[in-house]
Amino acid sequence: MLMAVNVGNERISVGFFDENTKELDFHFQLSADPAKTSDEYFSLIRSIVREEGRSISSLSGSILSSVVPQLTSTVSEVLTRLGNKEPLVVGPGVKTGFPIKIDSPSELGGDIVANACAALASMQGTAPIVIVDVGTVTTVSALNAKHAFLGCSIFPGVQISFDALHGRTAQLPNVVRSIPEHAIGKNSQESMRAGVVLGHAMMIDGFVDRFAKEMKCEPSELRLVMTGDFAPLMLRASRYSFRYEEHLTLQGLCELYCNTVQESNH
Repeated sequence: MLMAVNVGNERISVGFFDENTKELDFHFQLSADPAKTSDEYFSLIRSIVREEGRSISSLSGSILSSVVPQLTSTVSEVLTRLGNKEPLVVGPGVKTGFPIKIDSPSELGGDIVANACAALASMQGTAPIVIVDVGTVTTVSALNAKHAFLGCSIFPGVQISFDALHGRTAQLPNVVRSIPEHAIGKNSQESMRAGVVLGHAMMIDGFVDRFAKEMKCEPSELRLVMTGDFAPLMLRASRYSFRYEEHLTLQGLCELYCNTVQESNH
């Protein structure tokens, strides 16, 4: 059993995979709290695994990606204790299986690397790919027809946008996250939903258009995939049709681990 962990800004996603089939067995999320100790996370994860009727003793390895430096060492220590060996940490030196054509590849987040790896594994052919991850921040990433990672765009996520409107203004309320019926809001809540949700979808659509132009292809030639907590909301609001992959990042971590193990065995 392989354990894949992605540490995000707000949540830690944990998935357990069958190494042979690369199928996700079960998964859960924890809050990303830098104040928590490794002992606390160790006890929490072990308890959840036991409640699922699984055994930690069947753990053959683990892989970790993290965008929160304060938690990277903490979670790495937990994985070492759980599996009796250090995890593979996504970063410089880890073989991705695809070229990264950006100024400093070492700066690329492990979650973005994992997303690209999963998309390439699941989408056969030579079409260019655009991956949208709608989480705490939203990232839009591009892979060309030769499956080289070209770069990405990053902008504030849906929740950050709502929080900013509510927290930085005197009169705008906190609102329910849903798709508004109209772009022209008739009250504060409708107007905020229109601005944030529809505006976010328009940005995603706009980036698809711009990415296609910069990759010298038509938007219809792109293979589009979306993941992230707010993906279900954006899928309904976007004018483009995306393939939805709920566990894209975890699946990509599994692919990275298996590829690394296979390479080391040769």
